[in-house]
Amino acid sequence: MNLGIKELELSIPPLVGYQYLAYPLCTVLTRTEALPWFYSNFIHLYCHQDLDGEAASRSVPMTFYGEDFIRCPWLITQKLERDFLLDSQPGITEFLINSIQSKYTISLHVDEFYIPRRRVYQHTHYAHDILVYGYDDASRTFLVLGYDEEMQFQKTVVPYHEMEEGFQNLEWTDNYEEQIYLYKFNKSGSYRLDSAFIQESLEEYIAGSNISLRNRGTAGPLDAAFGLNVYDALIRNMPVLVRKRDIRPIHILWEHKKMMGLRMRYLCEQGLLSPDFAECFRPVEEQAFGLRQLLMKYALTGEDYILKQGLDEMTHIMESEKRILGTVVKALDHQVVS
Repeated sequence: MNLGIKELELSIPPLVGYQYLAYPLCTVLTRTEALPWFYSNFIHLYCHQDLDGEAASRSVPMTFYGEDFIRCPWLITQKLERDFLLDSQPGITEFLINSIQSKYTISLHVDEFYIPRRRVYQHTHYAHDILVYGYDDASRTFLVLGYDEEMQFQKTVVPYHEMEEGFQNLEWTDNYEEQIYLYKFNKSGSYRLDSAFIQESLEEYIAGSNISLRNRGTAGPLDAAFGLNVYDALIRNMPVLVRKRDIRPIHILWEHKKMMGLRMRYLCEQGLLSPDFAECFRPVEEQAFGLRQLLMKYALTGEDYILKQGLDEMTHIMESEKRILGTVVKALDHQVVS
């Protein structure tokens, strides 16, 4: 029996640097009622102190901190172990189809050697996460989202049989993840925009507070730089990033400034900030994007003067951000008191 085509709604989020953040947001941001939660979060950043160290090698060098999608009020999240599917019937194809019919998108790791439109397709065995959000049973293909061969965050298709091979042969790769996550929008969710929480988080960000200390009940604190202190950590670790040609932290830095700019505009729309603040973060966004482009150029040319220019620019961005966020915190003070 032909099941036809089923495609779940997605919203491409402003944060796509790391797919483990982007994939659940693709579902969360399909509804405007989730925006108060979205803009009350994604404020904190952390960066490992030593990007050549063991802790950094087991994690990402720099990312957002504190976003727990299992506890997100607008998301129903199911978490499965890979062995659960490997040891049971039906197989992965039927599992994915049944999940999509139940309105779940599915994030899972596959060997991208078998996934078309990927840089390593039919060339190198490489584990990576992918989001499955639909299927076309007539052409026997899944609709997926992820980074394509041009490193663009795009929708592509994967034949059923290649998805099966990519899932079944994952053990041949290194550093794959066992967990499979299913996401569905929670229509009964509830969350009010929290200006006091936003103000508190911005104050912690400016102070570089190690907010991982508050989670000691379930995880050991991180030996990392937080908030504005990530700039010093990035400058100190720049030789490591240059050697590895790794611009991910600089890309995340830019996404964070982009997110801050969106937050300022949203707070203005909601009347929590004066309209004068709507574009206050635009210069920092543009500086961060320029820094990203500059360091990409350095990765290609190796010209030392470009690197020095980039390090100087990083300091200027930090100083601008500290000044602007300080004024935002003071402006929110009135809202919190009232």
